[in-house]
Amino acid sequence: MKCDICKRKEAVIHVKQIVGEKISELHLCADCAGEKGISGEEDVIELSLSQLLTSLIDLTDKYSEQEDRDVCSTCGTTIKDFRKNATVGCADCYNTFAKEIENYLENTAGQVQHVGKLPEKVGTLKRLLIDKESLREKLESAIDQENYEQAAILRDRIKIIEKRAGVEDE
Repeated sequence: MKCDICKRKEAVIHVKQIVGEKISELHLCADCAGEKGISGEEDVIELSLSQLLTSLIDLTDKYSEQEDRDVCSTCGTTIKDFRKNATVGCADCYNTFAKEIENYLENTAGQVQHVGKLPEKVGTLKRLLIDKESLREKLESAIDQENYEQAAILRDRIKIIEKRAGVEDE
């Protein structure tokens, strides 16, 4: 998670303020924490409560101003709606709230891009096509070496793969 103030360094100090039902969070890197009067030496943390609360109030005000400005022009979804529900209203919201969505994905999933598995049928097809290409290279090599018996066997195996994969010879 990045620092809420500088937006560059990794946050190492996390502060949460709860007033009634309103929750404010502040995530700080070591440098910004030092500027706000928070210094952490090993297990001891010294802090200036007044500076810390001022930072939380400033950050809350900044988010409130941003929430008022960030509205999807297509569907009217606000950044506040996204933060509350973690859902968007339309495809244009992804452009409007790109930075916020990226931060959300980093914080919840640990990464921004999905690197999931292939569906079983697609994975099988991919393996068949790779096998076909490998056999095609062996076939060309067998033909170059004038090993026509091996070439015929490889040709037949390629035809079986093409039939199984539903792929026609190019």
